[in-house]
Amino acid sequence: MSNVTRDEKSGSVIYSIEGKTLKLDTAEDARAYADEIAGAEGLTEIRLSGNTFGVEAGRTIAHALKGHHSLKIASLSDMFTSRLRNEIPLVLDALVEALEDKVNLVELDLSDNAFGPAGAGPLQRLLVGNRHIQILRLYNNGLGIEGARLVAEALVQAAEKNKAENRPSALRVIYIGRNRMESPGITHLCAAFRAHAETLREIRMPQNSIRPDGIVTLMEALAECKSLEHLDVQDNTFTEKGSEALANVVAKWTQLKGLHIGDCLLGAPGARQVIDALTPGNESLQKLHLAFNEIDPEGAATLPALLMNKKALTLLELNGNAFDPEGEAVRDINRVLLENGCEGILDELDEMEWDDDEEDSEEDEDDAEERKTAQKAIDSEDDEDEDMKELDAATKRLNV
Repeated sequence: MSNVTRDEKSGSVIYSIEGKTLKLDTAEDARAYADEIAGAEGLTEIRLSGNTFGVEAGRTIAHALKGHHSLKIASLSDMFTSRLRNEIPLVLDALVEALEDKVNLVELDLSDNAFGPAGAGPLQRLLVGNRHIQILRLYNNGLGIEGARLVAEALVQAAEKNKAENRPSALRVIYIGRNRMESPGITHLCAAFRAHAETLREIRMPQNSIRPDGIVTLMEALAECKSLEHLDVQDNTFTEKGSEALANVVAKWTQLKGLHIGDCLLGAPGARQVIDALTPGNESLQKLHLAFNEIDPEGAATLPALLMNKKALTLLELNGNAFDPEGEAVRDINRVLLENGCEGILDELDEMEWDDDEEDSEEDEDDAEERKTAQKAIDSEDDEDEDMKELDAATKRLNV
């Protein structure tokens, strides 16, 4: 059965062995697949994800790709399971050589390949040599701080070459999450974001262990990306400091459609700043993720006002926050969503950090305190009555 699919209507020619869990070690192991690739006339997309390639097998596949100048999409994620760390850069070198001159290549996915900084070296050559790539996916590559520096340097160098040739950047989308880049790594990447600010539309970088100082640096850089439509920085650490930095720039993104800041430890004061900043504008927003951010009842009470002009909204995530899921704020949120024609877009509020028993306990404590105060007043009155009785008795004895 052929692994090549042709769509006459769209003109796409796709070669896919995606998810077949093949273990190809030698050139001979890869020969049949390479011959198929070489013979796929007009190839526009290749999907190799979910298999594992040794050095010689990878080189054989790369060689088969060299003649396919119509290639638009290369899905090369999860290709090196169980491979030695020193093998991976050698395969990447071969793939880079095959893809470097492909002027139609617009999308590259190398996610879930644990090549680390060593693999970022070959990738540098591709990012500088092929400046036609619009969508770059680098999820879960173990880049770390050094890998982030190498990727950023390549993207900056590519931007400088574009400028020298008086051509705009092609880069529109960057996925670079789960890479443990931390704040120093993000600082390196900020130079790349600034270099491609005019064209960047989508940036996704969740789970990178970014601390508040790094978030501040990131937001200052992203303030220059005026056409940003999607930002995903979930599961990093904002606190009030990072929240303020986001609040200061979010109004600049007038075309923003998706904002994912779930599980970012905004804190109650930080969340309030972000909500207030989003309220007057950002009317194009379609997806807003604010889950697990310690939004308290006071912050929740401001959400209905935020939603008034968000008529394009299709998803609102508020789970895991610290307000009553059945309280007045949630009723007001649902009322506004209904009025906007967005009924049902609020996620389930089944993991709220809100304890009815705790509230009841607080009420009980208040009641107990009131009872105590009342009892003290009664005791005080009783003491006064007793004093009066003693005074009366003493007066009677004097009269006798």
